[in-house]
Amino acid sequence: MLKGDKGSVLLITVLVVLALATVLTAASFLFVGGIQEARLNVASAQAHYLAEAGIEYAIEQLIQNWNWSPPTGPISFPPNSAPLGTFKISVSSNSQTKRTIQSTGTVAIGRKSVERTITVDVQRAGFPPIFNNALASSTDIDLTGNSRIYSSNESKAKGNVYGHKKISLKGNVKVTGSVSSALENGVTIQGNVEVGEGIFAGPQYFQEIPTVEEHLRQSWEDKAKTGTIYSSGLSYSGNVSVNLGNAYINGDLTITGNASISLADDAIVYVKGKVKITGNASIRGQGIIVSEGVIDVTGNMSHQLDQPASIAFVSLSSDESKITGNGEVTGVFFVPQGTLKIAGNSCIFGAAVAYRIDFTGNAEIKYNADLMDSNVTWDPLRVLRINKWDEI
Repeated sequence: MLKGDKGSVLLITVLVVLALATVLTAASFLFVGGIQEARLNVASAQAHYLAEAGIEYAIEQLIQNWNWSPPTGPISFPPNSAPLGTFKISVSSNSQTKRTIQSTGTVAIGRKSVERTITVDVQRAGFPPIFNNALASSTDIDLTGNSRIYSSNESKAKGNVYGHKKISLKGNVKVTGSVSSALENGVTIQGNVEVGEGIFAGPQYFQEIPTVEEHLRQSWEDKAKTGTIYSSGLSYSGNVSVNLGNAYINGDLTITGNASISLADDAIVYVKGKVKITGNASIRGQGIIVSEGVIDVTGNMSHQLDQPASIAFVSLSSDESKITGNGEVTGVFFVPQGTLKIAGNSCIFGAAVAYRIDFTGNAEIKYNADLMDSNVTWDPLRVLRINKWDEI
């Protein structure tokens, strides 16, 4: 081989070695970069799970205490000697029944850290949406005479009427809100009827009227039994004043005269028999009275004007429950399987929802505009509902 040829071979060898070195160096950088990217992806996923853990932790605390405030600093998770990372929570109040939770999960990688944030809007699971109406029924509704459906605060909420089937308005009926039927051409008017927010009819206006499924009935009964159990009914009369928490009544509940009952917050009173309230009895607080029998209210049941009228009366019976008399009766009345008769010159401060409603005389419903802001927990097994979930 000539000397020139040897020099060429050497040059080619050097170039090949340099090329291989370049390829290997690039591959090395790509390999290291891939590992770093993989680590960042893993850390990002871990930070996301930590943020979710913070949301779940905050929801658990709010279920126990709606006014709960989180710690100011980060919380290690899992809470052991080798935590994955931390989450930090903030809770802000939007209204009496709504909270916004923000949780930031953080995972450290050497000198760096990766963060993921989740923001969730939660609301106490109060009355079902059908109670946005002052009056609602699964069957026909007939409003006659001088009946009025209006609101305690027209600028906040109107007195709406809804029915699955026919709605007939006759005479001098006045409705400050809307009248809606899920039946095509389901609303008829005769006389000097006034409807403030319009008439709507057709299947597109369908609203769900909930039933009381067994799991809900059982949850009411179970919660009631965590309190006082009355083995042979319960009766109050005269001028007595009583504080009542969770209670299970194996018989009737009778309240007469000027008896004053104060329910503990979110109390459930479960009555195996019927509920009868007469005279000037008053019931205050926020809770649910559930009766397996009918509910019969006659007289004047007073309320506090500066508080939501958040006593719900639920009859599970298919028989007729009644609200009669000439005074104002406070409460939310729900009779999903039976008839609710509203007669005389009585005025309901609250709302009425039933399978069938018999509305006669000059009865009125003054819808409680603060009703949907109530802290009443309708379903003890579903204390909070999530309205919005955002991830960053």
